[in-house]
Amino acid sequence: MSRVTIEQMTNTAVFTIGHSTHDVATFQKLLTDNAIEVVVDVRSAPYSRHVPQFNKKDAQAAIVDAGVKYIFMGDSIGGKPTDSEFLDLSGKVIYSKLAASKVFQHGLNRLAKGLQGGWLIALMCSEENPLKCHRHLLIANELELKKDISVWHIRSDGSRERAKKHLDDYSGQMRLF
Repeated sequence: MSRVTIEQMTNTAVFTIGHSTHDVATFQKLLTDNAIEVVVDVRSAPYSRHVPQFNKKDAQAAIVDAGVKYIFMGDSIGGKPTDSEFLDLSGKVIYSKLAASKVFQHGLNRLAKGLQGGWLIALMCSEENPLKCHRHLLIANELELKKDISVWHIRSDGSRERAKKHLDDYSGQMRLF
């Protein structure tokens, strides 16, 4: 990461994190090492057979045990909507339609309000690699390019990388996913 400190990011940046296959202690350490105060769960279906420690109830308890607030927003900014309006004929999500929806925009505005309140927020999904996850392909795209909010991905090794660097790599392809 650049010389910008986490403290300097208050009010200007959102973090993202994938719980991946971490054990609870490792995940909690990633949150506390990055001074995260609120985890926003952006999973549309917050359950997993492979990593049951991150089922909604258990994940919420672990996050709260780390001294971090937990908020579920998978119903507004999740990447797998149930409404067929947002799906193409093959069943894939049309991110551009989802991003333009009132529910999604309300969710982004809620995030922005949390930032304005001074909270350090991390958006949590399951995928470790943000480049394969809607938190990058959809949410970071909207925050970085339309709301001028910096997005930093917390990786499993504790490093952070700026989402915008990768958004530029796609040069407009986001709307096709």
